[in-house]
Amino acid sequence: FIEQAFPRRETVDAVLRVLDDAGADGASTPEIMAVVNLGRGRIDALLKVLDVEGAVSRMGTRWVLEPGSTWAYDAERYARITELRRHEQAAMAAFGADGRCLMRALQEELDDPDPADCGRCSACAGRAYGVALDATLVRDAALHLRSRPLVLEAKKMAPDAEGRMKKIPEDARAEDGRALARLGDGGWDPAIQAGLRAGRFDDELVDAAAAAIRSWGAPVAWVAAVPSTRKGDLVPDFARRLAGALGLPYADAVARTQERPPQREMANAAQQAANVRGAFAIADPPAGPCLLVDDVRFSGWTLAMVAGQLRRRGSGPVFPFALTSAF
Repeated sequence: FIEQAFPRRETVDAVLRVLDDAGADGASTPEIMAVVNLGRGRIDALLKVLDVEGAVSRMGTRWVLEPGSTWAYDAERYARITELRRHEQAAMAAFGADGRCLMRALQEELDDPDPADCGRCSACAGRAYGVALDATLVRDAALHLRSRPLVLEAKKMAPDAEGRMKKIPEDARAEDGRALARLGDGGWDPAIQAGLRAGRFDDELVDAAAAAIRSWGAPVAWVAAVPSTRKGDLVPDFARRLAGALGLPYADAVARTQERPPQREMANAAQQAANVRGAFAIADPPAGPCLLVDDVRFSGWTLAMVAGQLRRRGSGPVFPFALTSAF
């Protein structure tokens, strides 16, 4: 939040270049998103600041450069704001951990001239409750989380190369999918993260994924994987073992043709889709419905667009499956 409160100079310059290239017609927010790797909310917030400061103006749903503007990026001012926020961050980290009365800490941060201990908070009076957790409840909670795979809703719209959202044809659309865990949860995700670090997923995850897929009931006939040059054989190896557990054939139908940045570094749908476009090639897929396996679903666009490629090459319906999902 601190670093992203106001975009870096190069990001602001990129937005201004888009508007400069657009000329008198200006550019819409989606058109800017197709060029600049920034989320819609942050682009809109930046444009509003630039509007107030006289650098740009709004023309309906489009933005244009303000002719004759002398606006300049005030790096010194933004650095001061960032430093103030770092001080506030340090104060929040110290709250409740530095031994001060909680009320006194708040009063001092708010510049109260007469801060005083309250005598009632946990810092003054000590904790009034225990922190030991019932081991049975903890185990039951973990089992509950592990028994509830996530539904991955199929994307029905996708951005084109100019950032405009278009309907995905039904014959190029993935089916709803499943994920074994949510990123950062207390169910299967710790075991998944351990596998990512180790470079191989444990057989326990293969069994859990197979059970989840059987329970799901997707009528899949074969299994494919989304490969990664950074992770080597990690996902294909898991997908092959999963196919064996399900009694299904595995096919190397998807090949990575270009290395791209991780999807987590892409800040909007247009950039996420562009990051996948052209990065994979599809061999002749087997007939019948496909189970398409990936490890981590950050944006959903990799699974959606690879599924579309499989469908266009003659595959049956594609059912995505991810070990863990960020949303």
